[in-house]
Amino acid sequence: MIALVDSSKVMNRLVGFTKAYSTVEQLLEENLLEYKAIFINGNKDGVPLKLSYALLEKLYAFVEQGGTLYGELVNCEDFPTSRLFGFKQDFAVTNRRLEKVVIASANSYCKKGQLLEWQGPYLTGFTFDTEGLLDIGHFKETHETEGEGSYPGIVVKKHGKGQAVFSAFSFLGNEQSWALRPNWAWNDVITWLQVEYGLPIRSIEPIIQVSKDKNIENMLKKGVHWFLQSGIFPQVDGRLGVYENVHSIRSDISKDYRPDCHAQTALFFYLYGEYTKESKWKAVSENLLSYLFASGYQDTDPASVTYGFWKWFQSPRAKPDQIFSDDNSWAALVLLFLYRKTGNEEYKRRGLLTAKALLDTQNKKGLRPACIRENELLEKGIEFFQSSTEASMNPHFESIVHAAFIQAYYVSKDEAFLQTAYQGTLTLLDNLENLKFMYSKTAGYSRFLLSLAQVYAVTKDERICRGLHEVFEYLSIHQHELGAIEESDNPDPERYGTEDTGVFRKNHEGIADLLYTNNFLLMNAWEAWKATGDPKMIEFYDKLARFITKVQIGSSKKEFDGGWMRSFHLDSGEYFGNNGDTGWGAYVIESGWTNANILTGFLLKELNQSLLDIESKVQ
Repeated sequence: MIALVDSSKVMNRLVGFTKAYSTVEQLLEENLLEYKAIFINGNKDGVPLKLSYALLEKLYAFVEQGGTLYGELVNCEDFPTSRLFGFKQDFAVTNRRLEKVVIASANSYCKKGQLLEWQGPYLTGFTFDTEGLLDIGHFKETHETEGEGSYPGIVVKKHGKGQAVFSAFSFLGNEQSWALRPNWAWNDVITWLQVEYGLPIRSIEPIIQVSKDKNIENMLKKGVHWFLQSGIFPQVDGRLGVYENVHSIRSDISKDYRPDCHAQTALFFYLYGEYTKESKWKAVSENLLSYLFASGYQDTDPASVTYGFWKWFQSPRAKPDQIFSDDNSWAALVLLFLYRKTGNEEYKRRGLLTAKALLDTQNKKGLRPACIRENELLEKGIEFFQSSTEASMNPHFESIVHAAFIQAYYVSKDEAFLQTAYQGTLTLLDNLENLKFMYSKTAGYSRFLLSLAQVYAVTKDERICRGLHEVFEYLSIHQHELGAIEESDNPDPERYGTEDTGVFRKNHEGIADLLYTNNFLLMNAWEAWKATGDPKMIEFYDKLARFITKVQIGSSKKEFDGGWMRSFHLDSGEYFGNNGDTGWGAYVIESGWTNANILTGFLLKELNQSLLDIESKVQ
């Protein structure tokens, strides 16, 4: 007989119980010695449950005569409760941020030092006369650590013939069980608890599964389904724009608006309309861009120093402030490409405004800072940036600018755009040892491939061609047997717990990034193939495409179903990675950067198009 006390009924999924109770007071009327084990979920809307002294007397007797008691997030501030569980609570409940759980003792089921993640509340305290199974602490490592935890996580206290098992964090009663990662490691912990401590608990069935479907048409339909059903669209026809992402920690929709996400999503839906020959998808594309225009994201005041640039996000300020090179360039690239597709003069006007604003703040070497602030333009003027030697030297920012300039050259026939793109790309190639990377060299080179491919396609310059192959060879070396690029060469492994850091720390951790590397690379590798015709490049693309197709998420949770999360662990075949990025995290699903760009990378091949192909609608 197994008793379960859980008013939320969350533990029902994992506990093999015989009789359920909604309140602990009901146990006072029962003969507890009839039970082999009793489970108590003490988490009541984030407030740990306080046990009465009368119940504690019965629980002591139950344990001492051979029963197993499991308590989770039970209030342990007083002596009777803390001595029952062997855990003395220090402070009120805390919510997990960057902490991880570590296997604290050697056993036959889990490796000591193995790191795991969860999401939700936990209690801080200390133990006595207990066996520590799991600890909680701040660990920078991804998979394993030699460090020790700061607080106990799960402990076992012996009493007479029985035992009390206490979890200081939300485990079996976790309402976000998808966040128990990696799934395989948590199931090893469950096996350990089952066999060694007699707890009748079940394995955790993953809420996030990979489809393993090889069919491209099915994958594209699932991708569209995600946009329409996840909640990422405030209105499914795109008239109210598109939100930025599914949050990495909360797993709800982050209701931020960004022009780059709109542009990338608009590009995908236009191409999907071509692929399906259904005009309704092209209408979604048009609606997304019309939303941006009507909502004032672009500065269209000729008297303004930020004329032509875009706000980074939905800002109450009248003018753009943080002018990121890549975000603005995505808007320009998509508008000009779609102008060449549609002949829409508004796309041309706005796209060239941005391209010209970028060109006017580019230096003589064809490069620029990653971000320019409005006050810098007011105080220094554009001439400062034209003559400055300051530049990001980071392909993450520089490459997409050059690709946007190629589109501007195709539309305007202004040689200045082409020459600046050529000079900037050449400057980066001549200074490979001085390049800067945000997350990894693999991520930076994935971006660099686009401008190299497109500048080469237009100029046929041999130096650009050699650089293109050099960058491609580096990426090829890091292509995992599954087809993904494994994250390598972290520029700052100690950068942890800040915004903008990688989902791995050291080489050979088996992590694929689908927010900064593989997602962009699918399109960029296709462009490299179209520019060169090199069979190695189409083989590279095909391997990457097979991987991405197979890891599209299937889930009962609508926010996940049909999308791709940022971090995929190649060796275990599940989404998992280092959680040190506080901005985007390891499990974000980005509307534009990830899902839209991945789907565009597939559609370009299905349509056999390049972003440089000329359309007859534009003379």
